Amino acid sequence: MHKYILASLVSAFLIGCNSDGSDGEAAGTMSLAFSDAPVDNLTKVCVAFDEIEVHHTNGSESSWGTTSFAADQSSAECIPQGMSIPVDSDGHPEFMVINLMAYQGEQSLQVLSDEQLTAGQYTQLRLSVLENEKYTDNNATPYSHVVTDTDAVEGIRVPSGELKLDGFQVEANATQAYTLEFDLRKSMVSNANGYQLKPRGVRLVNNDAVATISGQVEAAGVCDSTIDDAYIYVYQAPTNGIYGDLGSATEPYTTAGVDTETGEYEIGYLPLGNYDVTLVCNGSEDDPEQGGEQLNFETQMFVDVELLAAGATFNF
Repeated sequence: MHKYILASLVSAFLIGCNSDGSDGEAAGTMSLAFSDAPVDNLTKVCVAFDEIEVHHTNGSESSWGTTSFAADQSSAECIPQGMSIPVDSDGHPEFMVINLMAYQGEQSLQVLSDEQLTAGQYTQLRLSVLENEKYTDNNATPYSHVVTDTDAVEGIRVPSGELKLDGFQVEANATQAYTLEFDLRKSMVSNANGYQLKPRGVRLVNNDAVATISGQVEAAGVCDSTIDDAYIYVYQAPTNGIYGDLGSATEPYTTAGVDTETGEYEIGYLPLGNYDVTLVCNGSEDDPEQGGEQLNFETQMFVDVELLAAGATFNF
């Protein structure tokens, strides 16, 4: 029996403060965190980055390096054995590397905190990602890398070395808190050339208008009594009754794997609005680079969920 229960709000926003921009322009402040939706067959996704840039519609740009990052500690499990992150002449690390798999669901890592920006519309946010050859030799484990479920280590490629993402709004005399959500099932692709991180599926969301869908799937009676390959698929409504796979024109907004032991799932940082939620029994067969896979929906009943600030829990 399906149960729909209101849950507590997951994401909070920071309270604003008064400030002025340069040359008397109105200003606000921005905070930025990173979070991740997991990907199949990977146990670690380490991304090294050294700069965040934003572009205002008035033509001005702002950027932050490691001396401005709120998180001053890289993920230790991402630093190759016997190596350390190089530092500049003042002793500051030249880049930061984090394991995105450590910040799933409603968890996140604060990267920028209360950074002052000119108010208005920003057309783009760019994240400078370091590929392996910049800071390691060819025989060393790269800083930006993945570890597969067979313990293989492979580097990550990023087109042009940057993730170019959508813009955002900064209100005057207020602080906006944003989260960069890495939906790795969409953005991390594997092909003959190895693993590549693409902007597709990396979303910048406003913490003031997001919440979480979570719940539990009972193995008995669903997916032939096994949830070993069960996933929750979330589609933005209305869909006109058309539900596609990853990479298709009607692909889900996001997906989440079901914990095979507890049956629990959690999808964080979803913008408020209406969604259709369903259970897919063969989720790992869905390849965003291929398209056309036949998804095994446990039920043709797609639950219409109005996601409000309180969040939502749905059990299968």
